[in-house]
Amino acid sequence: MAGGGEDSRALFRAGVRAALQGWPALQIAVENGFGGIHSQEKAEWLGGAVEEYFLRNADLELDEVEDFLGELMTNEFDTVVEDGSLPQVTAMNDGTATDGVCPQPEPSNPDSQTIKEEDIVEDGWTIVRRKK
Repeated sequence: MAGGGEDSRALFRAGVRAALQGWPALQIAVENGFGGIHSQEKAEWLGGAVEEYFLRNADLELDEVEDFLGELMTNEFDTVVEDGSLPQVTAMNDGTATDGVCPQPEPSNPDSQTIKEEDIVEDGWTIVRRKK
């Protein structure tokens, strides 16, 4: 069944493009011409660039994809995304890539993060120690 791989790639492509089309930061950048006169073409190219990034890099983490999208927005649209939407648009594609390319992190145990009194120094700062 040779079409199975092509079908999944087409679905992934559609998912990437849908996530980007629904991303307000990108849409604002395109509508206001932050990428110059070719902003619309850059937005269309961005979908292919993201798809290619997933295909060329195995075992991607969410923060790697966020960094990649942030760099593309900065380089192509002169836009620094600080509205908190990078993790959201990245998570939209979580699991749609091949075999869960970007797994969600497991929730941490709240008891392991309690602050002990000896970790607070006299000026009010908290000492953060590495887990053993």
